[in-house]
Amino acid sequence: MDDVLLGLSLVVVLSVLARLSATWMRVPPIVPLLVVGVVVGVSGLDLVDPTEMLGPALSPAVQIAVGIILFEGALGLKREELAFGVRGAVIRLITIGVIITWFIATVSIALLLDVPHPIAILIGATVIVSGPTVVLPILDFIGPTQKVRRVLKWEGILIDPIGAIIAVVVFGSFTNGVGGRFELTELLASLGVGSAVGLVGALLMFPILGTKRLAGRDKVAATLMVVVASFAASNSIYDDSGLVATIAMGIVLANQHRVRIEQVAEFKETLVPILVGILFVLLAANVDVDQVFDLGWKGLVVIGILIFVARPLAALTLAGLPFTWQEKAFFGSMAPRGIVAASTASAFGLELTEQKVPGAEMIIPVTFMIIVGTVFYYALVTPWLAKVLGLAGEHRPTLLFVGAPKWALTVGQGLTNAGADVMVWTESTEEARAANDHGLPSFGGPLDPEDKSADSLLEDVSAFAVVSEDDSLNQLLSFQLAELYEANQVYRRRSPSDRAPIVDSQALELFHDGDAESEVERRLAAGDPVSVIGPLAQVPEGAIPLAAVIPRAGTMPAKIHLTTEDMPVKPDGRSTLLVLDAPAA
Repeated sequence: MDDVLLGLSLVVVLSVLARLSATWMRVPPIVPLLVVGVVVGVSGLDLVDPTEMLGPALSPAVQIAVGIILFEGALGLKREELAFGVRGAVIRLITIGVIITWFIATVSIALLLDVPHPIAILIGATVIVSGPTVVLPILDFIGPTQKVRRVLKWEGILIDPIGAIIAVVVFGSFTNGVGGRFELTELLASLGVGSAVGLVGALLMFPILGTKRLAGRDKVAATLMVVVASFAASNSIYDDSGLVATIAMGIVLANQHRVRIEQVAEFKETLVPILVGILFVLLAANVDVDQVFDLGWKGLVVIGILIFVARPLAALTLAGLPFTWQEKAFFGSMAPRGIVAASTASAFGLELTEQKVPGAEMIIPVTFMIIVGTVFYYALVTPWLAKVLGLAGEHRPTLLFVGAPKWALTVGQGLTNAGADVMVWTESTEEARAANDHGLPSFGGPLDPEDKSADSLLEDVSAFAVVSEDDSLNQLLSFQLAELYEANQVYRRRSPSDRAPIVDSQALELFHDGDAESEVERRLAAGDPVSVIGPLAQVPEGAIPLAAVIPRAGTMPAKIHLTTEDMPVKPDGRSTLLVLDAPAA
């Protein structure tokens, strides 16, 4: 018992440390999680043996965890999510591209690795998925244009649950026969029962999420309860339909308008990342590295076919869309596999191995080989390729104005000329119209600073400027943002001199006392000109530096710096400055 307690404690500690190190090193979390799991697992120090620790409970525990992860992924499948002009590219990649990838992966695995055809089909379906957890850190390092980033981001968000649905349906075909009989009735039954139970589970969530009697944390706990209950109920009605139920439940909740699902943000931002970390360390610890090495050169050929044949062919489906050949080549060079592939493969592999399905023991080593090969290849080679294609470092930093006084719109318009992107959040129709007149995109509605998910409007924001006319809102929101993001990238409008502070915020106050803030604002609002000064140019005498666009350096992304008393904007020889011109004589 002491060994089991020590092993499980070690898994929790190491999974969290691995995720923290991934953030610090700016690499996909899957990389340190994989390394840690293998080092402490059965092929390394043998400190963690998941099969010995959990015994027969390992496979059910993995399946429940995968169900929760897939539910979270399905919450991103919203009808309106394919915006920003990338709809056509993403739809082609997640339909025709998926079919191409599945077919080529299946054929290459079956022929080269001598895997039984039914198992090859299942592995091929499993490695369809990519995912934002591996794609976005690589994109952050490369810094491509927003258009390129959005296509790959949305593909990653959507392809996880879509690929998982395909894999789950294929997995369901193994339920009632050793060897895997692909009977249409079984496939339809698994899909039908899972969808029906998932729909019922989503309907049960409506009164829970809609009531005001439950606090937000209680609703998170209730969500977890209903997800697990739906998984168990569906499986009890029809074997192995539980994963379909969790996906269906997430899709229904994502596309209804009766209740707000933002209240379960903590579920997505806290529970699922921790669960993914623990699960992946367990799964990596359970991998027999010798089995992976035994795949030999044929395994490397399979990885090469996926990288150099399957993905480029999938990218060819973008023919006729408004992308340059360099952008299309980059799309054909980015498809790392991630945590969803690992977790679903492990769930299926453990279950089918217990059922003694021929070839089932190959599912986990083949999938992990593909994950390791694709993650390391794309992380090492794609940044170099992006430089060759002229796409590296093109990502413009983004500033979000909360509120839109006229002077802020002038600054925003100037920053776009200086090499930044600027967005405006406002609930005022008049301010939104003024922002659009200045060429600045605007949006309204709920603004949740805690939503850092890949489909959040805040996901691409580099800096915040809280400048509304409501000082209480400015103080409270900037305090919350400074707690959640880098404090030196959160700015707020100065409070009136006769207004006592509500909170002790780390957010930076705009402008300098010596600049007489009201005078700067008055001049900007009156239309006094602003100028963009290049990195090597001198600031004209009498001009007031307002902001700087700091270029990307090494692994650090490009940033935006607004002038404050403690951190005034100054020429540094590499940043582009925005200055308020000297008053006319």
